[in-house]
Amino acid sequence: MTAAASARDIRFLVVELGRRMDAHRRTRIAEFGLTLTQAKALEELGDPRTARELAAVLGCEPPNVTYIVDKLEGRGLVVRAPHPQDRRAKRLVLTGAGREMRLKLLLRMGQDSPLDHLAQEELDELRDRLSRALEGPRGEGSRTLPA
Repeated sequence: MTAAASARDIRFLVVELGRRMDAHRRTRIAEFGLTLTQAKALEELGDPRTARELAAVLGCEPPNVTYIVDKLEGRGLVVRAPHPQDRRAKRLVLTGAGREMRLKLLLRMGQDSPLDHLAQEELDELRDRLSRALEGPRGEGSRTLPA
């Protein structure tokens, strides 16, 4: 097989796996009655953050976070609490119901994944090879993997 044919096959496989993983994620999130952004906000609020910090993590503007947090707050999942060091700022803190939903969401996201049939060694190898591929020929470096 030529390098061009291999690259074409890899491109197809990566795109297809991404499509399947995205469909899996969307299906699981919908089970909780959340939007993708609301679910990501819940995931990121394992530790309290300001709206500005959450906006940076979500890659959106603070006014968008206000809308997202309003929805989560309306469902009793998040509260705005005084910031301990900055009287002008509020921290976004998960409620008991928010912590419970976050945990259930994270557990559910890991069930029936398109990668479930792979052994741990295979998952580790796939992760390592994808990270290596993302380093790129120009040494661009891969994104930091989530903890």
